Amino acid sequence: MILLDSNIFLIDRFFKRDVHYGVNRQFVERLPALDAGVSIYTLLEICGLASFNLSEAELARWFYHFDRLYSVRVIFPAGLGRTAEEYWSGLLDEMYRLFAGRMTFMDAALLSIAEEYAVACLVTWNKKHFDGRTSVPVMTPGEFVAT
Repeated sequence: MILLDSNIFLIDRFFKRDVHYGVNRQFVERLPALDAGVSIYTLLEICGLASFNLSEAELARWFYHFDRLYSVRVIFPAGLGRTAEEYWSGLLDEMYRLFAGRMTFMDAALLSIAEEYAVACLVTWNKKHFDGRTSVPVMTPGEFVAT
């Protein structure tokens, strides 16, 4: 599985004049043929940012049916069968570990899921945010399309 960050979808929907739009669109068009996913954290980030520009109906489609709109799976943290206290304690320890490596919350949340699921690749336009911080391969959509 490859794990995707939010910018791929935000560029696709809202930034058609972005310098990366063309290659980003090529990547998005390949999603139905890939085993791709977004973390639940990423989906919440996408919907929160998009809420300023989407109608309520379109926001509901993104929030509840994003997996179908973009042919991706929504990935939840493993081990949700734990108690709430165990879950939050584990999450906070993991976030601290990643924050100590100088990461933002969303980058840390994305990397946490990527490492937890041992994904084949993390695809992001913010590759430099992950350099030297993980053993998970990290590529931009342009690099992925070129392979």
